[in-house]
Amino acid sequence: MKCVPAANWMSFNNILYIGDEAKDCLEIIEKFNDRLLEIEQHYAGWFNNGSDKYPAHDKLQHHIQYHFEGGIAIFKFKNEDDVPDFIRRECLVACRNLAFEQVFFAS
Repeated sequence: MKCVPAANWMSFNNILYIGDEAKDCLEIIEKFNDRLLEIEQHYAGWFNNGSDKYPAHDKLQHHIQYHFEGGIAIFKFKNEDDVPDFIRRECLVACRNLAFEQVFFAS
């Protein structure tokens, strides 16, 4: 098994990879981390300054955790209340885009 067909996992917003190729999985995680950095830079004001509702946070990566089980790699937020909706949505879009790229390049 190299990868599960897209129809089985594209409906989940936080699945980064399904398969049994560790190297491929690590490449996807690295791409996702690059996209997290882009999001962090785009919202530098939130990460550097914070607001009344959200104190300053230094790295988006500190709010994300990865879970690996049975050939599936997902991400989730450690505490969703710490990250504003608009940043969470961007992370989910980044994940979804990576999933679509995997399907596109696999076909």
